[in-house]
Amino acid sequence: MNIIGLGQAGCNIAECFKQYSQYKVIKIDTGLKKGKGVYALEHQDKPEDYENKFPNLKRALLKGVNGQTLLITSCGFVSGASLHLLEQLKNKCQISVLYIKPDGSNLSKEKSLQDNLIFNVMQEYARSGVLERLYIVDNVKLSDIVGDTPVREYYNKINELISSTLHMINVFENSKAVMNTFSKPIDVARISTLGLVDYETEEEKMFFGLDRPREKRYYYAIPEDILESDGTLVKKVKKQVKNNVERDTMKSSYQIHSTNYDKPYVYFVSNSSFIQKNEKSA
Repeated sequence: MNIIGLGQAGCNIAECFKQYSQYKVIKIDTGLKKGKGVYALEHQDKPEDYENKFPNLKRALLKGVNGQTLLITSCGFVSGASLHLLEQLKNKCQISVLYIKPDGSNLSKEKSLQDNLIFNVMQEYARSGVLERLYIVDNVKLSDIVGDTPVREYYNKINELISSTLHMINVFENSKAVMNTFSKPIDVARISTLGLVDYETEEEKMFFGLDRPREKRYYYAIPEDILESDGTLVKKVKKQVKNNVERDTMKSSYQIHSTNYDKPYVYFVSNSSFIQKNEKSA
């Protein structure tokens, strides 16, 4: 998979994927040092200037970029270039977007308008099939999940949580499961979020409060010794999945994977076909 970070938040998360060999990482932002897979944009005063003056990167930075591609961005001014960048990628790649919802209570008027624009346009792109999938994560939700964290490590913890969760889901999607009840995802449900489940308490921690999900897909990472010894495992997994169904019409399924971890971990993807409201965070 290609990972493209656009803007500061996008580039910081993209950088986290460099620890995994499965990804080609590209970063686009202002003030970046020259290097492989890096493009430093000229500073602009308005988001629309980043779009209007965005360079053609097809023959340079994006040369050879094809196949599965994830664009990571938020509502900073540089994100004004996101639609122009998608235009350059659309005939080369199967594109998904990871959009980082900011804390709405701390946004300037300009960034709030930018958030409204990008958030809504990306959802329409997903619904129309321009995007393979739109993943939405909310900085307020992520902050609650990582808990009390020193200031210098705050965003590092959040970025690592996002990248590691998406990486593990990618790994499981491309490896053989011990047990698998997945069917083809609902094609029109392309607006998504990620999440974790506490294996013991069954508590779900969603990265965004997704409204009216159509389906949830769970990935159980179970230590090999538990797979070999726990005769109640399948019953427990079925119960957890059933208990976390939010709507009578919601489809849910799971995979169970063998791992060398010291304890079980559970990840999930929740998918909706409905436009999500852009409410300010409390």
